[in-house]
Amino acid sequence: MDTVTLTRRDLLTGSGALFVSLYCAGRLSAGSGRSASTEPAMLASWLEIRSDNTALIRTGRTETGTGMSGYYPQVIAEELRMRPEAISLLMGDTDKTPDGGYSAGFLYGMSNVRKVAAYAYQALLKLAARRLGVDTSALEVVDGVVSGGGRRITYGQLLAGQELDLKIPVRGQPARADPKAWAGIGSLEGFTVLGDPPMKPMREFNIIGTSYPVPGIPDKVTGKTQWSCDVQLPGMLHARLVRPATLGSTLISVGGLDKTLFPTASIVTRGNLVAVVSPDEWEAVIAAQSVAAATRWTEWSGLPASEQLSRALREHDWGPPAHTRGSKAAVLTSLASAAKTVSGSYEQPYVRHAPIGPFVAVADVRGDASVTVWTHSAHSQGLRARLAGMLNVPIEKVVVRWLEHAGQFGRTTLGGDGAEADAVILSQLTGKPVRVQWTLQEDLAWSSVSPGWVSNAAAALDADGQLTAVRNSFYSPHMDDVRPLGALLAGMPSFTPAPGGGVASEWPYDRVGLRWEEAYTMPNLGAGAVSGGLRGNIMRTPGQRQQNFVLESLLNEAAAVARADPIQFRIQHSSQRRLIDILNATAVAARWDSRPSPHPGAHKQGAQTVSGRGVCVVVRQNAYWAGIAVVEVVPQTGAVRVTRFTIGVDCGKIINPRQLQRCMQSGVVMGLSEALKEEVTFDTGKVTSTDWSRYRILTMAEVPEIEVVRISRDDCGFGGGSEAANAVVPGAVAAAFFDATGVWPRRIPLTPDYVTALLRAA
Repeated sequence: MDTVTLTRRDLLTGSGALFVSLYCAGRLSAGSGRSASTEPAMLASWLEIRSDNTALIRTGRTETGTGMSGYYPQVIAEELRMRPEAISLLMGDTDKTPDGGYSAGFLYGMSNVRKVAAYAYQALLKLAARRLGVDTSALEVVDGVVSGGGRRITYGQLLAGQELDLKIPVRGQPARADPKAWAGIGSLEGFTVLGDPPMKPMREFNIIGTSYPVPGIPDKVTGKTQWSCDVQLPGMLHARLVRPATLGSTLISVGGLDKTLFPTASIVTRGNLVAVVSPDEWEAVIAAQSVAAATRWTEWSGLPASEQLSRALREHDWGPPAHTRGSKAAVLTSLASAAKTVSGSYEQPYVRHAPIGPFVAVADVRGDASVTVWTHSAHSQGLRARLAGMLNVPIEKVVVRWLEHAGQFGRTTLGGDGAEADAVILSQLTGKPVRVQWTLQEDLAWSSVSPGWVSNAAAALDADGQLTAVRNSFYSPHMDDVRPLGALLAGMPSFTPAPGGGVASEWPYDRVGLRWEEAYTMPNLGAGAVSGGLRGNIMRTPGQRQQNFVLESLLNEAAAVARADPIQFRIQHSSQRRLIDILNATAVAARWDSRPSPHPGAHKQGAQTVSGRGVCVVVRQNAYWAGIAVVEVVPQTGAVRVTRFTIGVDCGKIINPRQLQRCMQSGVVMGLSEALKEEVTFDTGKVTSTDWSRYRILTMAEVPEIEVVRISRDDCGFGGGSEAANAVVPGAVAAAFFDATGVWPRRIPLTPDYVTALLRAA
């Protein structure tokens, strides 16, 4: 609190308020030579407490499906001793909110808003103590009303007639429009609030831990919510893109536009970016189809066909690993001398983010080079920096306005890959606001992808069936390339990150003394294409989702070799109480039948349905997850159906139990879709899975019964109670398949073609 200052502003509104603003402690960036405390604050405030006893939170960390619009008011209300209903929320607008970083880092944003509220609460206590003439220790606050010395006063009454500015210390590097450096988008976590203000003990919480209604849901149900696709501006044009024939095609000639059929439409081009614009959206749609039919492109074939993906990855010259963890020599020695070993090669094809609602954005580029973009990005400040770099304008010229839209599963976490660049370029060329709506086929063919991968893993067991060592070598193309497609096709600047890969798994089996993990990376497949090829991008639970499937599958295989129950096998290799508790609680809810796998009645042939159950564990961001799948398999047809899934989590202190349950259930649906169906297919030049019949996702009819188990703790802080729900699914489904058939599936998705081929070969 010694670094916090409270000063009086000139009264502007005549009503009064407390503004919580920021100053940067330390230096803005290495080598800048300037103390950031002398830099102007980016925005007026993180938090405003107003004279009507309401509050406004400002955060750049946006809502992308986890219910943050409800969580934030609960956290702020708890620290301020207010009601959540009195707190409103402004998210994502780069000119109105502090840099909150990327939305996936909500866990870190939680710490920020708690500290902001805690600083504000201490300042309000001091104001009230002076007004009421008592010590702060004699004050009590309930619902924004301070009591002490036999008197009462509301926060609003404390602030009436004055405007106060509470400056709190932060650390962080603002986004920069530097196309030469990956660091140009700034810190993924945005600004971090420093210091250690007194915060309310968890044992005293009465708002956090309750199922407070998420404020935005009623407006979505009744149609009041303004979505990004609803934006209308004076003089706005609608645009539809004419995409190249392949990922690497270059433009030869543009098809003609029949003005008698399309009188208000126009063709706009820059490089390989071709679009038709019109004041009438339907005219733009039909005219673009007409132009596309007559537009000519060069041929290109720089991809292996998708059925050759695993072979191509295995034959690639990978070079040294990008990241390692553990002791290679000791693990190799243990494997060489083990009583038994288990080894396998695991793989997964490319998968797509595939939001059911394709991307849309509106851009308005003015003559003074100022830019405003309306969008649904998971990293507003990062997108702002990318667009400024693309246009070669100061970042202050670009404003990103955030609105609701369909979920995106991490696709724009690093600030790119939507329709925003298309809209900005076309607005610059036409001099008018432009709305770009991607089609489903366009999204499934051209958006970035979560890359395919292969992995080689092995485990050593001693004579007693105990794990002694584990090794995993993970190979995957680029996973952090979110260069905007519009910029690439138009030949405009874009940040070009070098391929980077890491060991992402968190290992809970601390009684296994030896572990060696390594991660290899390579450029995108088809990296030389004008579009950047298959631009690899992170997806929910990035890296860990894939690597956890390998490690947990290996653990299940080791348990089978040891003739041990898979849950007990995990428990005997871990001393982590939280892991053991959630495993046991989830097993009870799932009515787990303790025995080794496979099931005594397992079989791999015939038309008779066989059943099995399997388990998987994930540890991520101070949260412990367990998943148990029950599956039915028809060996003759290869049909796999999950009939029940039980998911458990210990994520520390639960903020909103009902919303956590929703996130867990939706994560299971996402994980099941990936485990059973999802696969991007492509030939040597282009993506071929461009509709829902070829890129399959789980249907409502295929969603099983989902049982949720939650453990809330007051003694271990907050954990990631949303992300990782999807990652716990594939390993459990694969283990259940083995339990039913006696055959290990080392590849997902478990499609009928793959399953029948696997069982025939076994």
